Amino acid sequence: MWILAIIFFQCILNVFSEDLRSSLYFVNASVQEVVFASTTGTLVPCPAAGVPPASLRWYLATGEEIYDVPGIRHVHPNGTLQIFHFNPSSFSNLIHDNTYYCTAENPSGKIRSQDVHIKAVLREPYTVRVEDQKAMRGNVAVFKCIIPVSVEAYITVVSWEKDTLSINVQTPRFLITSTGALYILDVQNEDGLYNYRCMTRHRYTGETRQSNSARLFVSDPTNSAPAILDGFERREVMASHRVELPCKASGHPAPKYRWLKDNRPLEPDSRFRQSVTGLLIERAQPGDTGSYVCEVWNSYGNAEVVGRLQVKEPLKAVVSPRKVKGSVGSQVSLSCSVSGSEEYELSWYRNGEIIYPGNSVRMTGNNRENLVMAGMAKSDGGAYQCFARNGKMSAQDFVQVILEDGTPKIISSFSEKVFGTNEFVSLFCTVKGTPEPRVTWTLDDEPVVRTSRHRIGHYTNQEGHVVSHLNISQTTGPDGGVYRCICNNSAGAVSYQARINVRGPASIRPMKNLTAIAGRDMYIHCRVIGYPYYSIKWHKDANLLPYNHRQRAFENNGTLKLYDVQKDVDEGEYTCSVLVSPSLSTSQSVHVSVKVPPTIHPFEFPRFSIGQRVFIPCVVMSGDQPVVITWQKDGRPIPASLGVTIDNIDFTSSLRISNLSLLHNGNYTCIARNLAATVEHQSQLIVRVGVDSNQLTSRPMLGIAKERMAPAICLNKI
Repeated sequence: MWILAIIFFQCILNVFSEDLRSSLYFVNASVQEVVFASTTGTLVPCPAAGVPPASLRWYLATGEEIYDVPGIRHVHPNGTLQIFHFNPSSFSNLIHDNTYYCTAENPSGKIRSQDVHIKAVLREPYTVRVEDQKAMRGNVAVFKCIIPVSVEAYITVVSWEKDTLSINVQTPRFLITSTGALYILDVQNEDGLYNYRCMTRHRYTGETRQSNSARLFVSDPTNSAPAILDGFERREVMASHRVELPCKASGHPAPKYRWLKDNRPLEPDSRFRQSVTGLLIERAQPGDTGSYVCEVWNSYGNAEVVGRLQVKEPLKAVVSPRKVKGSVGSQVSLSCSVSGSEEYELSWYRNGEIIYPGNSVRMTGNNRENLVMAGMAKSDGGAYQCFARNGKMSAQDFVQVILEDGTPKIISSFSEKVFGTNEFVSLFCTVKGTPEPRVTWTLDDEPVVRTSRHRIGHYTNQEGHVVSHLNISQTTGPDGGVYRCICNNSAGAVSYQARINVRGPASIRPMKNLTAIAGRDMYIHCRVIGYPYYSIKWHKDANLLPYNHRQRAFENNGTLKLYDVQKDVDEGEYTCSVLVSPSLSTSQSVHVSVKVPPTIHPFEFPRFSIGQRVFIPCVVMSGDQPVVITWQKDGRPIPASLGVTIDNIDFTSSLRISNLSLLHNGNYTCIARNLAATVEHQSQLIVRVGVDSNQLTSRPMLGIAKERMAPAICLNKI
């Protein structure tokens, strides 16, 4: 029967998004270790789900994604990791004694589990034994089941036998302690007539062992100093659990006992009770941690047991605030509160990837428990996790950061109108956005200059929207043209334009040469002033526009739109002609230059192993020169300490690594820049840890969490 590792998982943490139709659920591991017998194998579910269904992946703690090793390790479609049973000769530390974690990803973001150490226990020969004991009549005898150190952690004493009869709690004068020792109280002569044996069971392989037979040699009482029969040196217990500190001695007269904690007499506490076997502490608390001394004495001497009790609280991490809504360009602050230990290491993750301090990321506090991120981009939304680690103990919590689109949006604006000379004109734009947008004004693509006749102002209305207005007094002919309000903040920009006509003789303002980007759309405005006029037409190389489907002329306002600009076809001189009267026209020309952005030939990293060499070229197939090519790793400049060499020659850049290590794992981005644009291409480098390549398939195991493992067990206490 498979040992389902789900028994090691405790509580479900839910992160819901009220505004998004997606969420992630994750089960927190209360014990980060899964131990199983090599003869049975194990199933370890990645206990996660999401709406929509989450993609589940398993990784080694080094960050290497799990691959199928046929007949040894497999990830099922539902995200369950299976380690098959195996012969001892097939044992591999990489697979059978290693640390793993899983991730769950959907549109809400990506979260990673705590580290889970998966360890296989091999079947090995062992024996348990019991030694003969001596005791005085009326005293106490203590038998212990002696288990080899190599398997001691996996063996449990399940029973004791007196000859062939099992000893139980109803057997008078006989007591089995929580540590598996057998106490015989008020020893009688007949107790020496029997053979005593212990029975053990291996908790993973299920194997049972019976010890040898031991005898009790009973003597008459003689005056003697106390001699310790059972004690302890160290005990560890989780808070709220029960713990027994053994202290038992022989001697005549019967010894007396006194307990001290940290060299002081034990203070009265209803949770503390001295029993036949020692000191029993109910519902242990962290304050119970300390050094304990059991003093034993009678009239012939004294003895003592000295041991230390460590009461551990499970680490707990809580991220606040619980609901985080921000906007693109805003600042987001998170705080992680950790309890259960004063010593821990804290790490922050965004969508499963560790976060490092940088220009826009600050971590403050003694343990970096405060995370402050400025200028949030849309891609910065998702699941943010705080991990606290202390030795083998760890805890995590996560919240979903929802970034609303704070890009400015124009709510209301002015419309095209005709005015006479010396009139008053008031134009306005109402815009919303986060952070608060800044509004500027242009006339025929030139900034509006404040004068005594041109006044610009703004205010914030009750809805929190910015209202910007441009007032023009005593209008004249040159006040006519295309007015644009441009609204921008750190999240983006938006603009609105309309033509304002002022009556007077029609003419065209001088137009500046323009630059277009190949592959994008472009607008060319004819800077007409005065009104009325009969028509506005565009020509290129004496040809009336439009003459193909990528051109559109708006005769009412003199705008020419070029779709999907092409350098060979669209570069050149354009002429705007305004028909002032049936027999009179005026014109102006503008030259359009077309810049071509870089195009990177796609590349992908093949699979590599530690120690191998890497050479990856990034080739810019097209685009105007000069072009500048740079590389990044995980969104940051590549550290010199990694020993990565970059060679740039003309339109190519190659990345070389002469000796791969796990530190080279990551996402590498080639960035190409010229005067037209900046483009990039990214590929992930995965460095494998020396698994036999003949056992590996060529693709990662990807599970879709459409169903949960059954049965699902949620343990509040273990």
